[in-house]
Amino acid sequence: MNITIKDVAKAANVSVATVSRVLNKKTNVSDEAVQAVKRAVDELGYSPNFLGRDLRKSETKRILAIIASTEQSFYSEVLRGMQDAAYTQGYDVLIATTRDDPEHEMHLLNMLFSKAVDGAVLLAPKLDAATISELAKRFHMAMCLERLEGCEILCVTIDNEQAGYDATNLLIGKGRKRIGLITTKVRSQSSIDRENGYKRALVDAGIGVDEELIYYGDYSAESGAEGCEELLRLDERPDAIFSISDTISIGAMTYALQHGVEVGKDILFFGFDNIAYSHMFIPRLSTVEQPCYLQGKTVIEKLISNMKAEEPDRGTYKLPHSLILRESTGDK
Repeated sequence: MNITIKDVAKAANVSVATVSRVLNKKTNVSDEAVQAVKRAVDELGYSPNFLGRDLRKSETKRILAIIASTEQSFYSEVLRGMQDAAYTQGYDVLIATTRDDPEHEMHLLNMLFSKAVDGAVLLAPKLDAATISELAKRFHMAMCLERLEGCEILCVTIDNEQAGYDATNLLIGKGRKRIGLITTKVRSQSSIDRENGYKRALVDAGIGVDEELIYYGDYSAESGAEGCEELLRLDERPDAIFSISDTISIGAMTYALQHGVEVGKDILFFGFDNIAYSHMFIPRLSTVEQPCYLQGKTVIEKLISNMKAEEPDRGTYKLPHSLILRESTGDK
């Protein structure tokens, strides 16, 4: 049997309003009424519906973080930054996964629509830019890590195109001219941007883009191995391979090592994200490092600021990336 606030009021012989004032620790209540309500609460085992109270106040102090899956290890640092920033301002972060399903992403956003959370951060958006832009006009939303071309929403990320350019340009600077790319069939904006940076670096160096050197797979290490296998079958092998994620690059390097390639000399390898395995794998992987913690911290700070602002900020903030050089590019 569910005990209600009316049951407490009846047992304490006071009004519902008095019970509410006691539960909310208001001062305009007599000591006798406070004691009567506390006795009734204890005897009946009443538990206040805090969610209902939050909804009436239109504030829950909760922010929903929506990610694709828990398999991407770099999410952990982003989420830690989000949670630390939220906690300092009295908020909690709830984490949910979409399994790369836009319908499930919309289902999760029902928590925002029903005011079960105050705001939402999309870390791997699957809905289209037009839908997200429309939702962002009505609800407190932001994106982190990923961006969507033409999407009008607060966004904290890095310049993925420039990062792809810088990684490829470094390989060019080491005298490499047949630089392969292992990317994904899934057309996320970050993948597209990194590819565009790769292509721009080749064009700027006067090398030109050879589509034969580009392999489209998925984000798995197995796909990286398959991509490396395809590239090594070419009549003229690549002398360097840039992959749009570390997991892909580690799979590619593993295949190369198993087939007699001297990594860091015969073929240089460059990854993206600086996940833990990138410096645990031997030879250690050169990679692009994202400021994951800072991205998470910044997006929460800006989203909470938006919740209090009359005019919400829908700008895109690109934080600085860096290149980490290790044995896979011949560095120590």
